Amino acid sequence: MSGKNWILLVAGSKDWANYKHQANVCLHYQILKNHPNEPIPDEQIVVMMYDDIARNPINPCNGEIVSVVDKSNVYSGVPIDYTGEDVTPENFLAALRGDTITGKKVIDSGPNDNIFVYMCGVEQEQFPFQFLERTLSPDKLIETLKSMHDNCKFSKMVIYMDSSYSETMFKDLPEDINVFALTSCSKYIETTPTDYDGPRGVFLSNKFSSAWLKMILNTVDFTTTTFHDLIERAQPKYRLKQNCDPANPDEKPPCPCAFGDREITKCFLSEFLQQ
Repeated sequence: MSGKNWILLVAGSKDWANYKHQANVCLHYQILKNHPNEPIPDEQIVVMMYDDIARNPINPCNGEIVSVVDKSNVYSGVPIDYTGEDVTPENFLAALRGDTITGKKVIDSGPNDNIFVYMCGVEQEQFPFQFLERTLSPDKLIETLKSMHDNCKFSKMVIYMDSSYSETMFKDLPEDINVFALTSCSKYIETTPTDYDGPRGVFLSNKFSSAWLKMILNTVDFTTTTFHDLIERAQPKYRLKQNCDPANPDEKPPCPCAFGDREITKCFLSEFLQQ
């Protein structure tokens, strides 16, 4: 039986210097909503971002956040469900597992549904994803994913995480719970900002997100392109699990890093990114 596709888009940071995180989330939303074939309805998309960029006093274009692809305004129309102090690790996990305790929109998924999660933000070396200086625990995230699997809350799930040292978040992800995760960096590597915008004095993205967003924006037919196709185009030599010796920085492994159920990468983008 065919189910629904659900999307959770998360920018964990705030402040103008972190412009790229909210820009990436907004562009993700616009790509999904403007896709010509069966776009995912807003009721199946949950967005979390502090929302202090578009109307920031520093912003030379009030009310706008621009795309890393063509600098078009991607802020307009984005339904931001969690803003300000509601952007927390607790609310993220609750929204993911469909817990209405938040009092806001959640991923109300069932056993036949697929879930795509995109996360970008700041980090510390031992804590690869921060929500407004609060840490998302890798243990709690993996525990939530296991519980969702055991309670038949999804058929398949894909998670893309763009933050430094992000391999650490998924090192304990099981391969048998129908979840595939792709991180921008190994546990020894920081993200690389890209697409510097002079008038705004900020980077518009990181290399990982910039490559992913540009590829899916230019991939019109989601029904014939798999996640594996895009991963191969972005990084032909990625390995499922990667380790490197911090004493030998020249031996750093390639990025991105992949975890969990690799069979999911054979799925077409349409199985997650359009209804």
